[in-house]
Amino acid sequence: MKIITTREFRQETKAMFELAEKEKVYVKRGKNKYISLVVTDDPEKMMFTKDWVKEFLAIPSEFRCDPFDYSPSGDLFYADRRNVEHLEKSIEQVRNGKTKKLSKEEQDEFLGLK
Repeated sequence: MKIITTREFRQETKAMFELAEKEKVYVKRGKNKYISLVVTDDPEKMMFTKDWVKEFLAIPSEFRCDPFDYSPSGDLFYADRRNVEHLEKSIEQVRNGKTKKLSKEEQDEFLGLK
């Protein structure tokens, strides 16, 4: 793994791209920001962090589903079928008029703005 500065990246762009094909390269921006250089043969290919995989596997297997079917970002909320089913049920209730429309005051109270 190699961490470089934006100055190094500007000065040696070609060399950094070549290096990224062999090892992980991160460009440091500011105090706490890192940009990862990722080499892939398909721009649509998704890259995952260890944390993402760990959280996905923490969902019981019988409830796991593909979050990319619902969210382009792969948000893990959508990887749990229970969440998806709850949302679908709520959307269906709204479509069928089985929900009560809240007044502005009720909305504020529900959101804790009062």
